Amino acid sequence: MSDPHRRALEIGEAVAERWHKRHGGTAIEVPIGAVATLALIRERDPNGPDLKAQILAQDGPQMIAMLREIWSMHWLHRPDLIDRARILHEWLNDEVDEHRMEAVLAVTQTALQRGLFDLTAHEDPYLRAATDVLSPVMTCLRSHGARQGLGEYHTPAPIAEAIAEMINLGHIAEIGLNAKEPREGDHIHDPCAGSGGMLRSAAQSLRERGQEPAAYQWSMVDIDPIAAACAAVNAIVWDLGPRVTVACADSLTNPNAVEDAMKEARAVFEHRDQVLGKAQIIAAVRQVQHLTEQTLSPAA
Repeated sequence: MSDPHRRALEIGEAVAERWHKRHGGTAIEVPIGAVATLALIRERDPNGPDLKAQILAQDGPQMIAMLREIWSMHWLHRPDLIDRARILHEWLNDEVDEHRMEAVLAVTQTALQRGLFDLTAHEDPYLRAATDVLSPVMTCLRSHGARQGLGEYHTPAPIAEAIAEMINLGHIAEIGLNAKEPREGDHIHDPCAGSGGMLRSAAQSLRERGQEPAAYQWSMVDIDPIAAACAAVNAIVWDLGPRVTVACADSLTNPNAVEDAMKEARAVFEHRDQVLGKAQIIAAVRQVQHLTEQTLSPAA
């Protein structure tokens, strides 16, 4: 693979240019959400049908339906992270007008044609985590003034990797103060995470040492809801494991942001379980009704 960080930047630049050329508007969570959805797709069978070609062949309504389905499927497994990423997909809950649909279709085509799946569709999580695609997409779509207003300055990927290596994967919340060899169960935390680039580098370093990120606890905090949403999606893309918490808060004014986010996550899981429980009951009732109708129907 050519330089994945360079390719991610090229995707970000191309997506931003296409969105603005199609007059997609200021709701940049829409194009970011479209790219984030595509990043959640896996190429399960490299010898199977060409997934990129299948998606590129879709029209606007088919594309919107596919995006909705992908978020729904991932909600079943990680409702906490999908809820944190809500700003990237809640626009899909409304009727998508033709103009926005065309802009989303254009962004989707651009991201795929520029090689998004070459970075994100691998079965191997190490290859999927070779770069952070969402960071340059988010950065390129935002104006310079908006980034400054949010205090948003994303650490370049090579620098993040070098820092992760230099501190030997010490607790990222205390960079350089608590450097030590990582041990399973350690809590790796970034209080100003952006879209999660520092934790991506840490996870890659773990894998290079023969360790699994899933054996660790991860947490990220960012004040920007779009950045926090991207971090939540990236946690799935990079396969950080089941113990990931993403908070949207100011870590300076709320030192309990991670604990608060954990409580929110538990509530979201409980809600999912209640919904699935109701769905199972409804399915069982319908099955009984179907069997009853078959039993009571007169013989042919």
